[in-house]
Amino acid sequence: MVSVYVKTLGCKVNTFDSHALENQFKAKGYLLVSEADRADITVVNSCSVTANADKEARYLARRLRRDSPETVLVFTGCYAQTDSARLTAMEEVDFVIPNEAKERLVDLIDASLDQRRQGLLPPKLPSGVKAVSDNKQSHFKSAVTLFDRADSEQTRAFIKIQDGCNGFCSYCLIPYARGSSRSVLPSPIVDECRRLVDAGVLEIVLTGIHIGDYGRDLPSYAGVSHPILHLLSEIMSLPGLVRLRISSLEPGELTPELAALLGQHSGLICDHMHLPLQSGSDRILKLMRRSYDSAGYSAAVQRFRALFPNASIGADVIPGFPSESEEDFAATLDLIKSLDLSYLHVFPYSERPNTAAKRMPGHLDHSVVKARSSELRRLSTELAASYGRRFIGRTMPVLWEKDVDPKGRRLGHTMNYLSVVADASQVQPGTISEVVLKGFVEQGRLLGRPSQD
Repeated sequence: MVSVYVKTLGCKVNTFDSHALENQFKAKGYLLVSEADRADITVVNSCSVTANADKEARYLARRLRRDSPETVLVFTGCYAQTDSARLTAMEEVDFVIPNEAKERLVDLIDASLDQRRQGLLPPKLPSGVKAVSDNKQSHFKSAVTLFDRADSEQTRAFIKIQDGCNGFCSYCLIPYARGSSRSVLPSPIVDECRRLVDAGVLEIVLTGIHIGDYGRDLPSYAGVSHPILHLLSEIMSLPGLVRLRISSLEPGELTPELAALLGQHSGLICDHMHLPLQSGSDRILKLMRRSYDSAGYSAAVQRFRALFPNASIGADVIPGFPSESEEDFAATLDLIKSLDLSYLHVFPYSERPNTAAKRMPGHLDHSVVKARSSELRRLSTELAASYGRRFIGRTMPVLWEKDVDPKGRRLGHTMNYLSVVADASQVQPGTISEVVLKGFVEQGRLLGRPSQD
C-alpha cells in the first residue's frame, strides 16, 4: 500500500479539508500514517493569511525534504493558490495543487505517481492550471466545497458548512485563496450532524470561511433573507444533540433574528462567540472595507450577551493597519475594554499581495506594529484572566478531550470555552462531567475537581 501523511497548517476549515482528503485517500486504498518519514507521499495543506504563514510553509517544505528525502512532497491549500509559482520553483516541492483543483487532489496524485512509475518527471502543476505569482489572479469560481465526513475520532467534530468569501476586505487575500462564497447543501450537513450524534459525539462545531453568508448561493434559498436560520433550526431539532458551537460570525450577521433563535436553544448552543473586530476606529474600519462600525460591533456583542450573560466573546484584531494613528489605536483599546471582551486573537498587519491595503499610503514602521501587537496581547492575557476568575468556585460541565499533558492532566472545555485540566485518572475522554473550578494552574488554564454531588 502507498502511504500518505497529511499535514495541516492554518484554520479549522483547512483541518476539515484535510480530513476530507484523508477520507478520499482511504477510499482509494492508501495507508494513512502520522509522520512524513513513514510516508511515500506527504501533503501539506497550507495557509496564507499572513506573510509569516507563507514563510512557515516554505520552511516546512525545506525541513520535510531534509528529514524525509524519499517522500513525494505535495503542497495544496491557500499558499498553493496565491503563490504557486514560488512553490513550484522550490527544489524541495514535487507537486503543487492549488485550491481551485483541490477536490481532484487524490486523482491528480494518482496520475502523477503513474508517470513516476514510468520513469517520467511529471509537471509540478496540474494540466490546465496556470501558475500564480504574488496573488496576481482573479476570484476563481467553484461549486465545490470539499465536503465529507467529519473526523469522528475527535471529541469535538468540526463540520464545514461553507467555503470561500465575496467580502474583499482591503487587507485580506482569502477571497482569492479560497474562491467565491459557496455553501454545502443543507441535507448532507444535517445528515452528517445526525450521524455524529448517533455515534456519540457530544459537541459539533460549525465552521466555514464566511458562515453568515451560508445559503445565499443556493437556489433552494432564493428569496430567503437569512438562510442560516433555517439550517440551524434543522440541526438544533435533532434528537440527542448535546452541544452546538458556531466557530465565528461577522458582527453584522449576528442579527436580532439569529440571536433570538440561538437564545431559544440556550441549552444546546455554546455560550461562546467569536466576532472579528479588526479595529475600534471607524476611520480604519472604513479603510478596511469592513461591513460595520464600532457602534454596530458593540450592538452585536450586547445582543449576544443579553441572551448569554456568561458568554465568552472573543475578537480578531489587526494592529498597524496603514495610516493607523495613535488615536485610532487608542479607540481600539478603549472599545475592547468597554465591551469587556474575553480574549483577543492578534494579527499584526501584514502586507498581502494584490490587496487594496498594500497600495494604500501610510504603512507604519515595523517597530510600531510590533509594539501595538504586544500591547494587545498583554490586554488579551488580562481579559482572559479576568473572565476566568469569574468562574472560580463554580461547578460547571466540562467535555474532556483525548489530550493529556506531561503532568498527567486531561484537557477539557466548558460550554463557554474555558480551558480546564483535571487528573486524567478521574475523567474520561469523550465524556461530560461536572467539575468544581478551583483556580488557575497556569496562564489561561483552570484546574477542575470532579464534583462529589
